[in-house]
Order: sequence, then structure tokens, then C-alpha cells
Amino acid sequence: MLNAVYGALFEAEHRSTFYVPYWKFPLARWLVPRQRKFHKDLKVINDCLDGLIRNAKETRQETDVEKLQQRDYSNLKDASLLRFLVDMRGDDVDDRQLRDDLMTMLIAGHETTAAVLTWAVFLLAQNPSKMKKAQAEIEQVLGQGKLTFELIKQLKYIRLIVVESLRLYPQPPLLIRRSLKPDVLPGGHKGDKDGYAIPSGTDIFVSVYNLHRSPYLWDNPNEFEPERFLVKRNNEGIEGWSGFDPSRSPGALYPNEIISDFAFLPFGGGPRKCVGDQFALMESTIALTLLLQNFDVELRGSPEEVELVTGATIHTKNGLWCRLKKRSDVH
Repeated sequence: MLNAVYGALFEAEHRSTFYVPYWKFPLARWLVPRQRKFHKDLKVINDCLDGLIRNAKETRQETDVEKLQQRDYSNLKDASLLRFLVDMRGDDVDDRQLRDDLMTMLIAGHETTAAVLTWAVFLLAQNPSKMKKAQAEIEQVLGQGKLTFELIKQLKYIRLIVVESLRLYPQPPLLIRRSLKPDVLPGGHKGDKDGYAIPSGTDIFVSVYNLHRSPYLWDNPNEFEPERFLVKRNNEGIEGWSGFDPSRSPGALYPNEIISDFAFLPFGGGPRKCVGDQFALMESTIALTLLLQNFDVELRGSPEEVELVTGATIHTKNGLWCRLKKRSDVH
């Protein structure tokens, strides 16, 4: 199953960067070896998910929505995201929709979250003072207690590290949208004042990587500064941009596209925004917290030796080799 997931992920990355969509040609799925393997991997994943969905639906017991909303999933033997989805949606939920939702979490949410954590560690290892600051916050907030949602709310600096890592290394680095009808895009800063005519069916590529490192929108755009998300930044002559203002999204645990007026788009924005954004951010926060709570991290070699590879995600060519040292001062 694990090999099938990685196989499907690699194929998705291959398709996102290849020039000609040869996989759409008749008979390609049978004649091209990598396409045969992809469809074999896909069958393994679908069969596994179908079995899990069938079991979850067969063992569903409660039908009262109010009771389900109050259910303590931490005490369930088979607690899982699938169990929650099945319980909340009822017996009539479409199996294909459930499978698609799980596939999104399994495929789209696996490599992306791993990449965020990789680059967060890469950045922290080059900034020991920031790592110590993060570890001090963890010790102050957690003490000897378990990590809970209420405590995550207090891990402000850890959350800022996650989003700053996403700013510098967005996952994915490129968003693709297709126009359903003719339109005119605004010219933007220093662009054509009349805008740009877009015919129906045009594929539009949004470089999130360049947007997140734009000197027009960010101070010291290439520097790792998690604290930047706490500071209001007024528009300084950038036409059509309202600046950066944390007060625009009160109560938000993580900075988002509303706060930044779409200068920060790690999960996209609007109706096509990633459905798993909060899940991914929370997952990354928890994993990074547990890592820093127990270990000091150093790069094995220089930062320049870490080669960057861009595809569906931004990842390292040969992994991120580090030295981990168990923290002796952990309570």
C-alpha cells in the first residue's frame, strides 16, 4: 500500500511537469510501462480504501447528528478521519465521494506536509537562536503535560515557524487554474493598465514561490523571519494590494490569504482553496513541536549542499541529512 501511494504521488508530480499529456492518448495506459504501473498502484489504493469505507459504514451505530457532534473520538477503538466522515454524513453518503476525500488526505496531504516539515527543520538548523526560542516556548506551554488543542493555541511562535516555512517553500509552488469563460485579468503592479485578455479554456499558472518572495510585498523576502506575520504592513504604492493586516481575520490560528490580501497563498484562495489547509497546518505544528521538544537538530554538511527539486512540491534531491541530539534538559 505504501509503495502504491508513493507511486501515485510520483506519477502526479510527473504529470504536473511533463510537456505533453501523453497519458491521455488511446492505449497509453496499457502500452506505456509507467502508466501500467500507475493504474496498478491506483487499483491497490482504491481497493484498500473501498474496504475501509465498507467496514466503517457497516459498523456505524449512531444516527443522531447532535450525539455525533458530541462524540468523544479519542476513546474510540477505531478512531480515524474516515470514522468521523462516515458518522457525520450518514449511511447514504456516496462511497466515491468518501474515497475521493480520503485520497486527497492520503496523497495530497502526505508529501506536502512532509515537505513543510523538511524545510522548517532546514531553516531552524541554520538559525539556532530561533530554534532555542521555539523550544523555550514549548517548555513554557507544555511543561510535562500532553499536547492538546488548547495548548496548540498557545504555541504562537511554532505556528509562525510553520507558516514562514510555507512562505519560503510553498507546497505546491505553483497553482494552475483554467478559465471557464473569456475574461480580463488586471494588469497588476507595473503591468498593462488595460489588463490581459484571457480566452476560454486558458491554463493560468500562478507562481506562489515568486509571489511569496516578491520584494514588492515582503520586507527581506528571502530571509527566515517568522515574526513578520505579527506586523502590519501598509501598501506602499502597489496598485490593487491592500497590504498586510493581521486584524483582518480575528481568531485565525494561522495567517491566511485574507490577512495578506492574497500575497500569502500556500493553500490557494477562494472556492478552490485546499480543503485540508487547517488539517495540514495542525499536523505540521504537532509534528514540529514533538521534534523540537525532544531533539536539537543540526545539518550534516552545509546548507549549500542541500539541492532543491521542484515538481508537485518543493523537496530535496537527496534528502535532508541531519544530526539529532537528544535534549538532556527535557523534563
